[in-house]
Amino acid sequence: MKIIDGKLKTISVNKNIKSNNIDYLITPSELTRNWFKKKNKTNLNYARLLYFGRFKKEKGIFSLIRLLKNQKFRFRLTIAGDNNYINQNFKNIKFIKEISNQKKIINLYDEHNIFILPSYTEGSPKVILESLARKKPVIIFNDIKHVKSGFKGIFICERNTINLKNTINHILKNYSKIQKEMNKNKLMTKKIFQRKLTNILNV
Repeated sequence: MKIIDGKLKTISVNKNIKSNNIDYLITPSELTRNWFKKKNKTNLNYARLLYFGRFKKEKGIFSLIRLLKNQKFRFRLTIAGDNNYINQNFKNIKFIKEISNQKKIINLYDEHNIFILPSYTEGSPKVILESLARKKPVIIFNDIKHVKSGFKGIFICERNTINLKNTINHILKNYSKIQKEMNKNKLMTKKIFQRKLTNILNV
């Protein structure tokens, strides 16, 4: 996404847009201070996976279900954020309806230990920043490897059962080390983002 104002300033929110005409690069954020408040200890006795987003083909959610539904290792996948989920029962896969309350959304992240974003295409997904703010490692697939964007705690996976299982196991076995690395991430709040954007436009 680019924003061009009357003074012809070009602002990009995606550093992967290659252009010599971009004057400013800024990462959008909707995070409030609540996202950075004290976190409960994460339960690591088995893979507690979360997908939070729309139930659409391009989001890769059907692909993720296919990859996981026949896995033999112990896991639980929660699919949340959309009322248009399919009305079927899958072993170890739980569907919950759309959530809009911020506190409940934060609690949802905290109840899980890995966030999975299986999309085939993405711009600047806010769920990545939400996951990182709650110190939850993220798994993405090669299709959207650009969203890693230098952040610690994001793991790029091949879209197959073996690599997904290995990536999950690696995260769980190295969770403490990964979270320490995630402390290096520089995440801004919505308030700071708006202030930086205003300062740029007023230059």
